Amino acid sequence: KDVRGLISLLSSEDYRIRDRAADALGRIGAPALSVLNTRATRGSVETRLGLVEAIARIRSPQSVPVLCRILSKDENSEVRWIAAIALGESGDKSAIPVLIRALKDRDKFVRFGAAQVLGNMEWRPENPEDDVRVQIALQNWSAIPGIPGVPIDIVTEYLGDADPRIRSSVVSLLGILGDPRAGEACDRAMRDPDPEVRWIATRAFPRCQVSDLLLPAGMFRRVRTGKSLFEAMLLNFFFPGLGYYYLGKWWGFLLFQTMFTG
Repeated sequence: KDVRGLISLLSSEDYRIRDRAADALGRIGAPALSVLNTRATRGSVETRLGLVEAIARIRSPQSVPVLCRILSKDENSEVRWIAAIALGESGDKSAIPVLIRALKDRDKFVRFGAAQVLGNMEWRPENPEDDVRVQIALQNWSAIPGIPGVPIDIVTEYLGDADPRIRSSVVSLLGILGDPRAGEACDRAMRDPDPEVRWIATRAFPRCQVSDLLLPAGMFRRVRTGKSLFEAMLLNFFFPGLGYYYLGKWWGFLLFQTMFTG
């Protein structure tokens, strides 16, 4: 029952040791809880993950305030995700408001974990906004058109998601909804750095009463993510052949060698 010794093992590089340490802390139960609750917001990411895992195994309502704080404020998405799962293990419904807020988390895994836990707690959305956020968190896109009064502004928030697949799904959804208010998101989607998102937007937004004439100008303002022709030109000027090699032409390097060794 060396609680502090077991906590030190939570940062082991061997996942089996980490798992056994978390399991041992869970079996110690209440006597370990005060230390676990105090330490859960400190230390490395690996340690915090292990601490929350141990707390989840104890399933005590005493840990709910700490877990809610971690879910709301920890900078690491995996730690926030496991905090959501731990709140579900506690079964304490006082955590529901914090879990609802987690549906707005910037990380898709945290949102997914929060939505799953809310469902397991038999919570049901009371308004279209929460309903849309739950379905987006679960990536259940086909259910959203059936929600009465879908709030378009909530849907368009996810055009800023880090995952281009989610942004693509949002654009497709806006096209299915066909709401003229979605036209305001057209310019943003056409400037997306991911080419697939831009292509889906090209097909989707005419159904939202956006004129085809606006699409080329929107795409023109996109961030250029490919290789720069100007940089290739400079390379070829100073080091003939390397500009072509920079553009992916394998023979450019041969040209460079010929010019400087021939």
